[in-house]
Amino acid sequence: MPSAAKGKFAIIMARADLLCSHAGQIRKKSDSPTKVVLLHAALANQVAAWDTYIKSLSSEYFQVSASPTDIRFSAVHELLKNQLEIELKKFNTPNSNNCRNLLMKYADFDPWPTWLNIKFNGLTITASLNVRNILDEILKVRHSFAHGFSIPATSWNTDPSGSPTLNCKILGETRGFLTQLCRKMDYGLSSHIAIQHGILKPW
Repeated sequence: MPSAAKGKFAIIMARADLLCSHAGQIRKKSDSPTKVVLLHAALANQVAAWDTYIKSLSSEYFQVSASPTDIRFSAVHELLKNQLEIELKKFNTPNSNNCRNLLMKYADFDPWPTWLNIKFNGLTITASLNVRNILDEILKVRHSFAHGFSIPATSWNTDPSGSPTLNCKILGETRGFLTQLCRKMDYGLSSHIAIQHGILKPW
C-alpha cells in the first residue's frame, strides 16, 4: 500500500498524461504552437505532482508518527508540525537540495540514499548524485518556460540537431523518473518511521 502522498501524486500525474496524449495526437505543422503549449503544460503538471508529493509526504510523516498518549512527545510533535505547515507555504522549488533539507529537518530522513538504480533515458542510474542532477534539470526546464526563457539543453532533451526540445517520448521518461523516485522514497520513509518510532511500517 503506498502513502496517501503517492496517491495525490498519481492524480496530478494523470492530468499530465492526458495533456501529453492530446499533444501526441497533433500532426499538422500549423498546430505546432498548440502542441508546444500542451507539452509544456504536461511537464508543469509532472513537476506539480512531484511538488505535491514532497509536501504531502512531509505532512503525512506527522500523521503516522503521532503518539497521543505520550503528552511530552505530543507537545513537541505538534510544535514541529505547526512549523512545517508554515514552511510548506513558502516551499515552491522541490529540487534535490530543498527536498532533502525539508525531510531531514522535520523527519530526520535523508532521501538521497534511496535515489539509486533509477531507470531513465534507456540507462539505469546507479549514482544518487546523477539522479539528483537529472531532477534539478527537470525543474530548470520547467522553470525556463514558466518564466518565458528558452528551454536549456540537457543530455536528455535535445533533438538530432542538438537543439533543446520537448516531446511525448521525453515526457514519458521524466514521468517514469519521478514515479520511481516517489516509489523509492515511499519505501525508504516507511522503513525509517518504523525504526525511528518502533512501530509497524505505516504503508
